[in-house]
Amino acid sequence: MIDLFTSTRVRILSKLIKRPYTASEIAKITGYSKTTVSYHLSKLSEAGLVERLERGKWVYYRITPKGEMRVKVEAAVSLASLAGAVISTVVFAALKLWSAAEKPLMVADKSITPHAITPYAPTTEAAGGAFDLQLLFLIVAVVLAGVFVYLRFGK
Repeated sequence: MIDLFTSTRVRILSKLIKRPYTASEIAKITGYSKTTVSYHLSKLSEAGLVERLERGKWVYYRITPKGEMRVKVEAAVSLASLAGAVISTVVFAALKLWSAAEKPLMVADKSITPHAITPYAPTTEAAGGAFDLQLLFLIVAVVLAGVFVYLRFGK
């Protein structure tokens, strides 16, 4: 679940949840250069998200409780954004199908309105203008999908 993120620092943190690693080991696992990993580890250390453990000639990095919390928060925000985008998209599609089912059927120049469907108006009049509920769900879906994509691929 945590490997949903590709942000360099969050990806490094997610690897350190398993066990302490050296910068070389993290570089090998993640595919980043050792210089890149060392730079990010120093920044994570300064932020208190990882700590250095010197064992002989080796320096291991271990995630701190603060770092674990950061990874959990990033995972929760990302998954909530994705879930919200999916739910908003499903509701938008359902509203579109519902409104399409409400439209009268045209048969041989006669208009037949389905009687089994209770009228539902996806728009409401507010402050003199029309408010489109379907459009709101579409906008929410796009914004939440954008947040997810930013968290997944950005930074």
